[in-house]
Amino acid sequence: MACLVALVALDGCATPSQADTGHGGCTSPGVSRDQIQLGMVYPNSGNAESLFGSFRAGVDARLGVANAAGGVRGRKVTYSWQDDESTLQMNLAAASSLVNSGVFAMLESTSVATGSAAYLHSQGIPVVGSSLEEPWTVYDNMFSYSNLLAASGSVSTYGDFIASHGGHRAVIVVSRFVPTSVAFAAELTASLKSVGIPVVATVDATSPINYVNLGKQIKDSGADTLVGSVAGPAFGQSVLAAIGAQAGIKVSLSPAGYDARMLNLFKTVIAGAYFVVDFLPFEADQPAHREFLAAMAQYAPETQPANQQAALAGWISGDIMLRGLQASGDCPTRAGLISALRAVHGYTADGLLTQPIDFRADFGKLTRCLSFVQVSADGRHFTPVDPMPQCGRLISR
Repeated sequence: MACLVALVALDGCATPSQADTGHGGCTSPGVSRDQIQLGMVYPNSGNAESLFGSFRAGVDARLGVANAAGGVRGRKVTYSWQDDESTLQMNLAAASSLVNSGVFAMLESTSVATGSAAYLHSQGIPVVGSSLEEPWTVYDNMFSYSNLLAASGSVSTYGDFIASHGGHRAVIVVSRFVPTSVAFAAELTASLKSVGIPVVATVDATSPINYVNLGKQIKDSGADTLVGSVAGPAFGQSVLAAIGAQAGIKVSLSPAGYDARMLNLFKTVIAGAYFVVDFLPFEADQPAHREFLAAMAQYAPETQPANQQAALAGWISGDIMLRGLQASGDCPTRAGLISALRAVHGYTADGLLTQPIDFRADFGKLTRCLSFVQVSADGRHFTPVDPMPQCGRLISR
């Protein structure tokens, strides 16, 4: 981002000084005189790769900008990474390997963080990343700019939006063998019910999809609203199945799939569909969006298109980590980094987020304010839906 947060003014701007390097003799793992070594766990393979694959590129862009400006207190920030293969077992194995190698803290974006969450908490390892599972709202060593899934509760935001666009009866699409998909479906169900929209059916879209059978299930449900709790491609396939069955769906919405590659893949099939994002969409064209895209072009040019949701999540996660490191002093400790990050308030990622974050007061709370975009009639672009963002209320389930 354009600035790092200083310890004395965590919601203001400060630039780390290359001259501020009086930090010899630091003893924390991963911290040397001229470098801080982080670890990263993400799915470079498996069924979650399409959701999180560009996270690493976003981190590369953010660290690239920081290191070009002198790093953090004169130290270059680097990382080693491991592929968790989209499985709980490999997530734990990957995290354990990185901790045993001596990394200072962890960056993580995956659908199986549950695999290593208890272990990383027991080891006191700070973890920063994108939250799609309950542990991010439970363990105080884990930090994310957005919480979309918690052990209990939901937000009315999804239901409010669908009701305002004419939805009355919903069918939810899940991947029944993916715990995150099933858990998020429960949260979506609670959101819909909170505004009087019943979920009349839950259907499975596990690959390979039988379009005829899936379309028939959607049509037979009598729903006029299709809600996805699946990866973007599976949602697009579900919309295609509904169209083929002439199911009469009026409102289609998915929290996953805001990606130009979806437009290229499905084109007019998803015309009119709505997608949810937990930041201001690229179409808002804020200065921070332009800074991100310029950094991606310089430090991660292989990632195309650059405006991917996971890449921006990597950028924001990298920024949060850098702010915490800057606030942790010349000889950072893991406990000190956790404490410094909990003290950050008013965090907006330089205007990218839908609501300011207070990492202490907001710990464990779901994100209430979300942005919505709609696919154009020609299937070629996303259009932001006003007002942006839209904020609901916290509800129980």
